[in-house]
Amino acid sequence: MSEIDLGAMTSPNQRQRPLALVTGASSGIGRELARLAARDGYDLIVVARRADRLAALATELSEFGATTESVVVDLAQPTGTRTVVEAVADRLVEVLVNDAGVGDRGRFATERQLAADLAMIQLNVTTLVELTRLLLPGMLDRDRGGILNVSSIAGYLPGPGQAVYNATKAFLKSFSQALSEETRNTGVRVTALCPGPVASEFEKVAGYQQRTSRNPLMRVSFAAAVAAAGWQGLAASKPVVVPDPLTPGFRVSGCCPGR
Repeated sequence: MSEIDLGAMTSPNQRQRPLALVTGASSGIGRELARLAARDGYDLIVVARRADRLAALATELSEFGATTESVVVDLAQPTGTRTVVEAVADRLVEVLVNDAGVGDRGRFATERQLAADLAMIQLNVTTLVELTRLLLPGMLDRDRGGILNVSSIAGYLPGPGQAVYNATKAFLKSFSQALSEETRNTGVRVTALCPGPVASEFEKVAGYQQRTSRNPLMRVSFAAAVAAAGWQGLAASKPVVVPDPLTPGFRVSGCCPGR
């Protein structure tokens, strides 16, 4: 597995270790992406709700020489983004990983609570858009940087029984593809990572059962492999990455060709 090309996202005049911001870093794909960033020479700001998990992650990442700052906040709350903004202050974030997200099941009109679905939209969509709008202009000004948005193959289809979740992931995939095209011919990369079922805490919290199928897209993948596919896809300027659950690597799809 080749490491991400730091030189493509940073300049010789920068400090030795650039900065990556990873939301949803306490477990699963987000934690694995934080590990990859630290391995490849980044310092980190890691964001999640659980202080103990973030503290343990910071200790682990120090083995790579990374300085890690933890921001404990619930990004499903409208004020969550402000906390992250205050933590970033005037520092230059070279890579933004928007991994924080939530899913749940139930018929929209009869089994779901409106407050829960609005919180899902806040976390999966609104907070992500806010953080992207905060950091993308600076990346464009510097003509370097990367944004990796963790979507899902659920974004390709309507989801009866998880209508709001699938809709948020469809938004995220579309949003990422559009930004990838808008940043074409710049030094900024935007990638949507669209895995199928992943053996992670997210699946358990969302109430999804682990599934196996003869359909390769429905086979369960592992968080480390999915994270590696997304990280490599970002380095390769791929607008959309659909990790292959059967073999290492990724497949590319979507309206916008890679650069």
